[in-house]
Amino acid sequence: MPLDHSNKKLQKASFKNEDLTNANFAGTDLRNADFSGANLSGADFTHIRTGITPSNVITIFFAALLVSLLSGYVATLTGQTVQIMLASKDSYIRAAGIITLVIILLFILYTYWKGGGKAISHLLMPVVILAAVIGIIAYVSGLGTGMGMLYLILALIMTVIMFIVGTIARAAAGTLSNILFLLVAASGGMFGKSVGGGIGTVVMAIGCAMISKRALSGAKGFESLRKIALFITKKYGTSFRNSKLNGSNFSQSRIHNTDFTNADVTAVNWGDSKKINCIT
Repeated sequence: MPLDHSNKKLQKASFKNEDLTNANFAGTDLRNADFSGANLSGADFTHIRTGITPSNVITIFFAALLVSLLSGYVATLTGQTVQIMLASKDSYIRAAGIITLVIILLFILYTYWKGGGKAISHLLMPVVILAAVIGIIAYVSGLGTGMGMLYLILALIMTVIMFIVGTIARAAAGTLSNILFLLVAASGGMFGKSVGGGIGTVVMAIGCAMISKRALSGAKGFESLRKIALFITKKYGTSFRNSKLNGSNFSQSRIHNTDFTNADVTAVNWGDSKKINCIT
C-alpha cells in the first residue's frame, strides 16, 4: 500500500534512496526535505511547498541585509567621491568627475546588457589602466597633480564593489530581494543625504536591483552570480537529486529553490505549478 504523507510538515525530513512509489505527499510542506536517489514514480506532489525553511530564510535574509547595506554604503562613498570631484577648484579634477559619471552610466548599461565580467574586462579595466598612466605622467611631468585620475579610479573601483556586493545579496536572498532593494535604496539615500551620496546612491541601487534580477533570470554573462543562487538552493533547498519522478504529479505546487539534478522527470505533470530558482 502506498505511503500517505499528505498535509504534513516534513521540513528537513530525509527520504534518501527510499522506495516511495505512488506515495501521497499532497499538501505537504517539504522545504529542505531530501529525496536524493529515491524512487518517487507516480507520487502525488500536488499543492506542496518546497524550498528553504523559514529559519534558514531568516538567516539568509539578515546575512544578505548586512551585505546589501554595505553595498548601499559603498554607493554612497562613490557618490561622495564624484561630488568632491565636481566641486573641486581644479579644472582637471572636475573634468575627471564628469568622465567618471559617464563611465559609471556606461558601466551600468553595459553590465545589464552583457554581464559584470565583460563590463569590467572590456570597459573598466582599460579605463582604470589608462587613468593610472595619465595620472602618473601628469604628476611626474609637473603638468598636474594626478588627483583627478586618482579620484576617477577610486570612484570606479567603489562602483564595481557596490554592484558585486549588491547583486550577490539579492541572488542569495531570492524572493526577499525586493525587500532588500528597498532597504538599500532607503538607507543609502538617507545616509547619502548626510555625507554626500544624494540621488546618485538611489540610482545606483536601482541599477543594482535591475542587474541582479537579470542575473537570476539566467541571462548570459551572469554565470558567477547565478552559481551563487544555485549554491543556496543546493545547500538549503529541497533535493530531488538522482531521484525517479517519472509519472509524478506536481500540479498547483510552489516549487522554489529545488534541486532536480539528474532526476528522471519523464511524464511529470507540472500543471500550473510555479518554479523559481530551481536546478534542472
